[in-house]
Amino acid sequence: MNKITKYLNQHINGQVFDRPSILRAYSRDKSVIEVTPRLVALPADTDDIEFLVKFSSDLSDKGFNLPITVRGAGNSKTGACLGEGMIISTERLNKIEEVDEHGKLVRVQAGVTLEKLNAVLAAYNLNLPIRANEKETIGGLISTFPTDPYAKKYGSIFYFVDRLELVLSNGSLVQTVSFTKNGLKMAEKRPELEGKIYHELNNLIVENADVIENLKSSAHSRAGYNMISQVKKDEQGTFDLLPLFFGAEGTLGIITEVILRVEPIPRSSKHVLAAFPTLNKATDYMKKIASLAPATLEVFDTRIFKIAAKHGKNLGLLEPLIDNGYYVLAGFNDGFFSSSKKLRQALGIGANAASITVENNINADDFKEIYTLVDCYLNDENSMERPSLVDDFYMGHDGLIKFAEKLKIIEKVLGQELPIFGSFATSIYTVRPNFDLSDVAERKHAMQFLRYFGKIVKECGGSFAGGSSEGRVKGLVSTPELTTREHALYDKVKKLFDPHNILNPETKLGATFSDVVRHLRTSENQGIK
Repeated sequence: MNKITKYLNQHINGQVFDRPSILRAYSRDKSVIEVTPRLVALPADTDDIEFLVKFSSDLSDKGFNLPITVRGAGNSKTGACLGEGMIISTERLNKIEEVDEHGKLVRVQAGVTLEKLNAVLAAYNLNLPIRANEKETIGGLISTFPTDPYAKKYGSIFYFVDRLELVLSNGSLVQTVSFTKNGLKMAEKRPELEGKIYHELNNLIVENADVIENLKSSAHSRAGYNMISQVKKDEQGTFDLLPLFFGAEGTLGIITEVILRVEPIPRSSKHVLAAFPTLNKATDYMKKIASLAPATLEVFDTRIFKIAAKHGKNLGLLEPLIDNGYYVLAGFNDGFFSSSKKLRQALGIGANAASITVENNINADDFKEIYTLVDCYLNDENSMERPSLVDDFYMGHDGLIKFAEKLKIIEKVLGQELPIFGSFATSIYTVRPNFDLSDVAERKHAMQFLRYFGKIVKECGGSFAGGSSEGRVKGLVSTPELTTREHALYDKVKKLFDPHNILNPETKLGATFSDVVRHLRTSENQGIK
């Protein structure tokens, strides 16, 4: 145990580790890279995080660099929760502090998982209507800002967060508050970094009003700190730091507590499954179905299920599997009569489908198995995960067909299939290439693919970092696409909140090809779904 580890363990309630076996356990997430940290800290409370961050900040003042990366469940697909300095894991900050049943509010620590939260809320007939990995933490959902399949109906995680408590880069604890103009003037007088942030950020927003106005029209991108466009509401005369931390990936501060607004548990969805021989016909159907306001509306290339069948999976409802076609899955969770009516309408709209099936009490389990088949596809026959390089990109309805055509060209060049799947309702899709990262040439091809894929997404009017923040990997493509003034604005925001550049410095604006290539893992992640 080195001197720093001993010192930190003497001053916090949690623990700090430098044991190689523990460092290796925190060297991976769900991305294609691997970064071994110098230290791993498991704080027991917010006081621990304040001390750890202030320690790192004080070291920077003395010319010693110990950067910090905050980590929740370790589910980032872009390397955002990996770092070479000190990992601060929020896994022990997992308490649900308070539930206000009547106000439909809940106060939780950042390390609480979506699974635990909804299990506790169920006792009050409440729910956070976000469809994501149940092991994802609330802090992680805010930091990566994913657009989940329910977002079209319920809104993403952004619409359910009322307030944040967080630790700034100097170790001070702050809470986000919605200020009036007079309140903002008082906040600007607060001591040290917090007051400076309020004062200078307000000036940045005023000076870059035209840039920020353009950001509002490009809301599909999670790159940089584009949520700065939501900080100041001129029509309401309010100023709130809260939006800025969505998609910030721990680069501006470390979230410790969250107050969430929650909803009554929604009805279970009833689904309709329709098969089409072409994406054009599937798209026509989905555009019509969208008018019925489904809770979810998803599309899957049938090749996904062919691969699952090769792994021995029973295709159930998908038998017989149509060749080179697409399945559309729409879910409705309105009231009983309204959902029944919409399902009948969906059947009528899909009269020309190759096949169409409505969920009922007999086949309900078969509908659930569709997602099991997708999980099977994401892993090859040796249970190794397909590399997550280009998950969760945005592609508008008008560009989807053009994009699929360009994707076929890449398939021919690579000599591998690249079936697309995702949410038509939110326009967020995923493609999983099958590169062998243990091979040097394959790793090179993976990086070439990343660049070219980002290019065709942009050509078709999409956004590469559209469904979640960019992290290290997607930042290689999304950061160069920023305008000069956008990049300059984001750089000033980062320097304002983190003058020593100690908070996750290689993520977002700091991502480089040399860094990512240096850390590409040479073996697959096992057992990840």
